[in-house]
Amino acid sequence: MYKKKAITAVLVIFLTVAGLLFSSTGHSSSVQKIEDFSLFKGGSLPEGWRSRGGDASDVYQIKSNQEAYLQANADNSAVAIAKKFTYKVSEYPYLKWQWRAIKLPQGGDERFKETGDSAAAIYVIFEGFIRPDIIKYVWSASLPMKTMTQSPYNSKTKIVVLENQHSPLDQWVTEKVDVYADYKRLFEKEPKQVQAIGLMSDSDNTGSVAIAHYKCIAVCMNK
Repeated sequence: MYKKKAITAVLVIFLTVAGLLFSSTGHSSSVQKIEDFSLFKGGSLPEGWRSRGGDASDVYQIKSNQEAYLQANADNSAVAIAKKFTYKVSEYPYLKWQWRAIKLPQGGDERFKETGDSAAAIYVIFEGFIRPDIIKYVWSASLPMKTMTQSPYNSKTKIVVLENQHSPLDQWVTEKVDVYADYKRLFEKEPKQVQAIGLMSDSDNTGSVAIAHYKCIAVCMNK
């Protein structure tokens, strides 16, 4: 249990201190690409993304056939990856991406430690050191869409359910969320600068398998 509780906070510290992350600041474009996974060799782990919780290459691989995307195949595992991407959420309030759930972790329910697995998750990690504020957008195996709850591992991580077991599997779904509005609603204060974006498909608590795909991650000024 401790392993998953520490994954995101330690990952942020590790990557920041090591100076291994890319950043993006000072741009005037209305859309800023974080990652589309099209520049990497098939079968590889994308450069600029660093892991915590295990060997990321066992879970995450670039797939590049007619389209490029990141595949996550979590077999009884919990490995997170993150890329530093610094920006002011007040200037770029919207985060958009595409994801596709292939297999949901059986019995996953993000409200409890014993079942806290998600088919897919995107983390928005704000400035902080040991315990930064985090919003975790998830594709849940059981919770109703639009559920907002708190991580059982970390009170400073808030969970927002966007898709669930009733959403179509094996189909790309496009998401666009208002991170600025969600942060103010969840934390009841103005947000600090975002420092990283993270991804995780996990299945360790349920001892099952979670498979999902990710692509076209970007921030936007306008809805």
